[in-house]
Amino acid sequence: FTFVTDFTLTKKIHNELCAFQDLVNKTNFTGTIGTHSSSPKPNNSNPNRKVIKMQKLAGNTFTVPCKVNGLPLKFIFDTGASSVTLSRSTAIFMLKNGYLSIDDIVGQNTYQMADGNISVGTVIRLKKIEIGGYILHNVEASIIDSDNAPLLLGQSALNKLGKIQIDYNNSTLTIIK
Repeated sequence: FTFVTDFTLTKKIHNELCAFQDLVNKTNFTGTIGTHSSSPKPNNSNPNRKVIKMQKLAGNTFTVPCKVNGLPLKFIFDTGASSVTLSRSTAIFMLKNGYLSIDDIVGQNTYQMADGNISVGTVIRLKKIEIGGYILHNVEASIIDSDNAPLLLGQSALNKLGKIQIDYNNSTLTIIK
């Protein structure tokens, strides 16, 4: 760009902003301007309904923010998983940092993974899972013998939530009590 081009572009942007400002003033616009999506914000005014924003990942997979025994984690929301699952590395971290104890171990079980493989996992009892302000106690979970296994929020937790609604368009999970 030359100085003349930069000045011309700057003047054009200034003129457009001034015209926009005049339009806003003439119409008494009172809304907000910015990069807001058209998706409605979660409405949590009803005490019997809690809307939780999920994060959409590739392939229509969603993560849900949770706290397990006080540790913030993001779980993949998985209605097809029979239980909550943790990777071996997550479980070791939790054990070393006091979020799990040896007393939380219930036993072992075999699991069929989504790809059909059979895996052995350690069954544990999570004292507390917090999801959107709701606290679930004594939730059965499995530690999968893999360091990169995904964290799954499965039926052992979802059944305790009661009635839920999933809005895939707005990436929200609504818990209805």
